[in-house]
Amino acid sequence: MAIKSKSVPRLLAAAIALAGILPYLQANAYPTRPVRFVVGFLPGGPSDTIARVVGSKLSEGLGQQVVVDNRAGAGGNVSAEIVAAAQPDGHSILLGTGGPLVIAPVIGQKVGFDPDRDFAAVSKLGDSMSILSANPGLAANNVRDLIALAKAKPSEINYASSGIGTANHLAAELLSSMAGIRLTHVPFRGSGAALPALIGGEVKLGFGPLLPAIPHVKAGRLKALGVSGLKRSSGAPDIPTIAEQGLPGFEVNSWYGVFVPSATPAPIVARLNKELVRALSLPDVKERLMRDGVEPGGSTPAQLLAVVQAEKKLWTKVIKEAGIKVQ
Repeated sequence: MAIKSKSVPRLLAAAIALAGILPYLQANAYPTRPVRFVVGFLPGGPSDTIARVVGSKLSEGLGQQVVVDNRAGAGGNVSAEIVAAAQPDGHSILLGTGGPLVIAPVIGQKVGFDPDRDFAAVSKLGDSMSILSANPGLAANNVRDLIALAKAKPSEINYASSGIGTANHLAAELLSSMAGIRLTHVPFRGSGAALPALIGGEVKLGFGPLLPAIPHVKAGRLKALGVSGLKRSSGAPDIPTIAEQGLPGFEVNSWYGVFVPSATPAPIVARLNKELVRALSLPDVKERLMRDGVEPGGSTPAQLLAVVQAEKKLWTKVIKEAGIKVQ
């Protein structure tokens, strides 16, 4: 049967209206099956812990199981590639960190995704700060001492990192840039190898996760020179920040956030954001994350995106000035 010409505009208007409300219909039905929470690191690490703690509460809010899917590889790049290619329906979400979403593209790694084009920010989950530790044999007890010593002995003080382009490598380069000093970089295969080298005196200095270092500081195997946050850690309030020791503005935190494929309907992003912020406000979630050295805190999608863009600007400058390249 032929459609009358006068009916065409009405049908078109109806189609346009339906297309406009479709995302909201999808959001009301969401989720229709378990949600996959993709984590780019092995079980037991900070990212995995955060995903499991937050994921259990997210499951309660969504009314569907949230399944943590550990896809370790290439410093988190593998997990980002998986979520970038997933259906944009909110059933695949990414535990995002600065490694794959900021540093990897800036440093020139070949990745199968575009952080700016392929992801939509949902909410920040929290931050964890690092500690700058020294071997007891280093003649410096704080950051001011270190800067004076490094200026007197350019390039003679070496420092450990968990690899080229990692967060603790870039933290040391930022410190060097802000302080006007030259240190010698010694990369290791992960923090598990860097910490024993620092304790054993193979290297004299290094940034690393705060909590694993504290027992060694208390036992005298390491000296704590400063923490990397703008505020002192509630878990180690006696250790001053690097910023308060002559380098105002110094801040290097590892952040964690949730991202979804960029075409995910806005109402689904809003639903996820609401449930994540709710989960992060729960006392038991806060207590559990803080026990692992993570300062919990939800955000709007725009606030998380602002964190990503600010870090991209900072690390682009540091990487360029230091001449860091993928090897």
